[in-house]
Amino acid sequence: MPAAGLEFIDLFATPLWAADVADAEALNAELAERLLADARAAEGTRRSNVGGWHSADNLATRAEPCFRAVLDAVVAGVRALTARLAAAAAVPLPTYHYALDAWAMILRSGDYAVLHDHGDAHWSSVYWVDAGDSDPHHPEAGRLVFVDPRRRGRPIPEAELFSPTATVKPSTGALLVFPGWLQHYVHPYRGARPRISISCNVVMSRAEGAG
Repeated sequence: MPAAGLEFIDLFATPLWAADVADAEALNAELAERLLADARAAEGTRRSNVGGWHSADNLATRAEPCFRAVLDAVVAGVRALTARLAAAAAVPLPTYHYALDAWAMILRSGDYAVLHDHGDAHWSSVYWVDAGDSDPHHPEAGRLVFVDPRRRGRPIPEAELFSPTATVKPSTGALLVFPGWLQHYVHPYRGARPRISISCNVVMSRAEGAG
């Protein structure tokens, strides 16, 4: 018989915050138009992407309201996630300043992103302007995959109880915030419509004059 009072306890959980951005349809139409125009005008850079178009890391400096709306949602998510963690740990929080670097990624069929992280940032995020097309022949196509950061142990025979990965199906208008150190990659995209996303790194510092 099990001892009385025992319960399951999840140790070292990785926190993620997910939300659907309000009024996303009109916002995404403008974002897609501007980002596709940017991709036609500039070659883009190579980072974790294999193929596709990666913008410069300067979207946080753009004044257009559509970009500000996404970045404001990112900061709101970071605040909510940080506040929840602090409340669970009974840790008081000071007032923070948030420094943001943001960029866009446009993937077309065959493009993908290799395993990487953003360990210099406290938090990272992805917002799907357009999740693109689904492909019944490639159900994993274009999906975001997070990798368990813990060392792999001996597997339990015939039972995958500790999966080494967690897969997220992109959804247009959805925003995801996660720790910058969490490794991730993107499966090759197979759709006809461009898969468009905006990513952001957030570094927190104590605000000047905060008590």
